[in-house]
Amino acid sequence: MNPQILAIILSVAMLLIVLALLRSYYLPEKYAVIWLLAAIAALILSIFPGLLDAIAGFFGIAQPINLLFVAGFFIVLLLLMQLSLELARTREQLRKVVQSIAVEMEEKS
Repeated sequence: MNPQILAIILSVAMLLIVLALLRSYYLPEKYAVIWLLAAIAALILSIFPGLLDAIAGFFGIAQPINLLFVAGFFIVLLLLMQLSLELARTREQLRKVVQSIAVEMEEKS
C-alpha cells in the first residue's frame, strides 16, 4: 500500500474517531478543538506531502520529519499545560467543597 494512501486513511480515521467521541460526549468541547485541528492538519499534510517540505524549508529545517517531531513535542507540551491548569482548578474547587461540607457538619453537631 502506498504510504500516502495509508496516511490519508489514518487521518480520516482519526477525524472520525474524534467526531464520534465528541458526539457521544466522551470528549469535552474544549479538548475536541485541539484534536480536530490535529486531525485536519494530518489530513492536509497527508493529501499534500510537498507542503511539509515547503514549511520545513521556510523554517530552515533540513529534514521535514524533524519539523513534525518538533511540532508534535510543542503540541504535547501545550496539552500538558492545559491539563495541569485544569487539574489545579479542579483541586481548588474540591478544596472549597470539602471546606464547606466540614463547616456544615460542624454546625450540625
